[in-house]
Amino acid sequence: MTDLPVSDKLEGYPHPQDRMELIGHDAAEKRFLENYLSGRFHHAWLITGAKGVGKASFAYRAAKFLLSQQGEGGGGLFGPPDSLDVPEGDPALALIRAGSHPGLAVLRRQYDVKNKKFFSVIRVDDVRALNQFFQLTASEGSWRIVIVDPVDEMNQNAANAILKILEEPPKKTLFLLLSHTPASLLPTIRSRCRQLALRPLSDDDMRRFLAPYSETISPDQLDMLLTLAEGSPGMALRLLEAGGLEIFADILDIFRNYPVLNAEKLHALADKISLKDGEAGYRTICELYPWWLTRLVRAASDNFSDGNLVPGEADIMKKMVSRHSPADWVEIWESGNDLIKRADVINLDRKQVVLNLFLNVERMGR
Repeated sequence: MTDLPVSDKLEGYPHPQDRMELIGHDAAEKRFLENYLSGRFHHAWLITGAKGVGKASFAYRAAKFLLSQQGEGGGGLFGPPDSLDVPEGDPALALIRAGSHPGLAVLRRQYDVKNKKFFSVIRVDDVRALNQFFQLTASEGSWRIVIVDPVDEMNQNAANAILKILEEPPKKTLFLLLSHTPASLLPTIRSRCRQLALRPLSDDDMRRFLAPYSETISPDQLDMLLTLAEGSPGMALRLLEAGGLEIFADILDIFRNYPVLNAEKLHALADKISLKDGEAGYRTICELYPWWLTRLVRAASDNFSDGNLVPGEADIMKKMVSRHSPADWVEIWESGNDLIKRADVINLDRKQVVLNLFLNVERMGR
C-alpha cells in the first residue's frame, strides 16, 4: 500500500476496486464470461466506452473473479459460473481492495512527488516496471492480470512498450486495457485485443446506481444530473462531488443573454475555483465547458428536437447558433481544449484560464 494520491480516486465515493456490484453491463459481462468458459480465452481485452461508464469497475470485477477460488475452480460443485460474482469471504477480495494482490498490476498515471501533481501521461518507465511483476512466479493455475487505466493516457514510448508485451504475452497473463477513445490508439494495439464496448446506462439503471448518493438532492436536480451524466455513473459522481449541478447552472446563466455574458456570474465562478480548495471545481469546469459546446453543436444539428435538454437550455443555444455556425462553435471548442491542455502543462492560473474560456466566446459574439 502507498499513501500517495491515486489518479482515479474520487474522494467520498468507493473506488472501482472496492465495488462488488456492476449495474447495467450484463450483456458485456455475459460475453466476457462466455469467452472465458469457451477454452479459447483471449489474452488481451480492449474495454471501451465513455469516461465513467464503468470500465474500471468491470475490469476489477473481472480480475476479482479470475483471481478468486470461483474463477480458478470453474464454478465448484454447481457447474460453470453464470456471472462474475465472487463470494464476499473469498481471500482474493481483501488483497485486491488493499491494492496488494500479487497477481494484479494496475498501470495509471503516477503521482509526481517533486511537483505535487499527477504526471500528465502513463510513462514508459511505468510499463517497464511490469517486468518485475512478470518475473514473479504465479501460483499453479493462477492468473496474472494487468489493468491499464486508461490506455489513452500512455505516451508514444509507453504505447510501443505495451504493444511489444501484447505481441509476446507472458504465459497465463490477461491484459485489460481501458479506453475512452479507442480510435486514437495505435491500430496494432487494437488488433491485438478483443474489444468489449460498454454502453451508457439507462435512466432506470442510473437511478439505481445513484440511489445511495442522491438522497440530499431534489427530484429536479436528479433529473438534471441524469441529463448531464448521459448514462455515465462516474460522470454523475464527479458532478456531485464537485458541485457540478451548480456549476452547470452558472454556465447557463453566464450565456443566458448571449452575446452579452453575465460578468458578475463569470467572475464569481472564477473567484470560487481560484481558492485553495477550488481544484475539483476547476476540473469540473474544464470538463463541462467543452462538453457543453459539443452538446450545443449536437443539439443544433438535430434542430433542437432532442428532448434531453434542461428547461431553458434550448433557448440559450438558439441565441448562440443564430449568430454563429456550428463550425464556429467547433473552433471555439478546439481553442478551449487547447487552452485547458496548455494550462496543465505550464501551470497557468486557474482563474485566468476560466475567464479566458468564456471571454473567447464573448469576443466571437461581438
